Amino acid sequence: MFKPLVDEITRISGQDPYPTSGFAGRCLAGISGAYSAAVRIRSFLYGKGILRSRQLPCPVISIGNIVAGGAGKTPTAVYLAGILKELGYRPVVVSRGYKGNLKQEAAVVGDGRKVFLDADTAGDEPHMMAAAGQFPVVVGKKRYLAGRLALDQLDVDVIILDDGFQHRALDRDLDLLLFDYRRPLGNGRMLPAGRLRETLGLCRKRAHGLIFTRCPSPEHAQAHQMPGAVSSIMDGLPAFYTRHTPYLAQVCRRDGQPEKHVLKDLIGDRAVLFSGIAHNSGFRETVEQLGIKVVRHLEFPDHYRYKRSDFKQIQHLAKETCADWIITTEKDWVKTDSTFEWRTDLAVIGIKLTFDDADAFTRFIESRMKIITADKKYR
Repeated sequence: MFKPLVDEITRISGQDPYPTSGFAGRCLAGISGAYSAAVRIRSFLYGKGILRSRQLPCPVISIGNIVAGGAGKTPTAVYLAGILKELGYRPVVVSRGYKGNLKQEAAVVGDGRKVFLDADTAGDEPHMMAAAGQFPVVVGKKRYLAGRLALDQLDVDVIILDDGFQHRALDRDLDLLLFDYRRPLGNGRMLPAGRLRETLGLCRKRAHGLIFTRCPSPEHAQAHQMPGAVSSIMDGLPAFYTRHTPYLAQVCRRDGQPEKHVLKDLIGDRAVLFSGIAHNSGFRETVEQLGIKVVRHLEFPDHYRYKRSDFKQIQHLAKETCADWIITTEKDWVKTDSTFEWRTDLAVIGIKLTFDDADAFTRFIESRMKIITADKKYR
């Protein structure tokens, strides 16, 4: 008897403008209010020391956001790890392993050279980072235990906490807060009526630096301006502006022809897309902006676990539409069946972070790390 109400709540959740009329809208507002109260109580308990954060014997840098969904945390973690390596540190990324089916409390996904867990076990994003072979990756729902495992088994000296802003059970030395420049606060409402995990007021004292993703191009006047929805509360914090830059991560040719290594080689070609990410429409926009003609786009839920029947459907659509390519994301590619035989050329598009002022961000991290490591607790 409650299914129609649940379906209606699901349909209107996160809409902008938010529908306040109707029974479902009032129910959603009530749930959102209860969630907001719980968040405030939890924040109060941590602020008063009633709930305590555990501390690891090394610097911890958290990357997170206050809006549920993709803001670019994984590309940011990869970028930050690269900076730390250039500065002489040995970073490890610690992740919850969202949607993974890990049975133990924590595990090493990869040590920077070899990968030990697949995407189903570790979660798609941790596996994707580990597969790049640039730095170690560890997963565990209890991030303190995952951090201890990393320090015990790997040669690391700084932890990057992926999606860790709300995980206050682990103490951190630097909190980087991400916002999607285009819609930094979603529809402005707390979960589940909107996408806010907490309010700007609650997080203002905990954040040390802001990173805005998907910003306008540098030539636009607003490119280096904090969005008004955020600036009224967060003004005064160091802010950095970035864009998502696509690149051709991998190409699978069915006939052994020479591989195309740059995205411009795909301009004018016809493509069938498939993706299961937080913003599927954004992926399509990216591909279309590259000059590729999208003939069909199969959209799946975020963190979707693909079945062989899905690949058959994708392959059938590519044949039916005479597509030159099947195109997907790196996050989706790590979940494909390696034994499936694609009969259409397949391209994998990755995303890297491009800072409008990369030197300023590097100097910020270098300065903060000097302050952090000078603290007697890490000597």
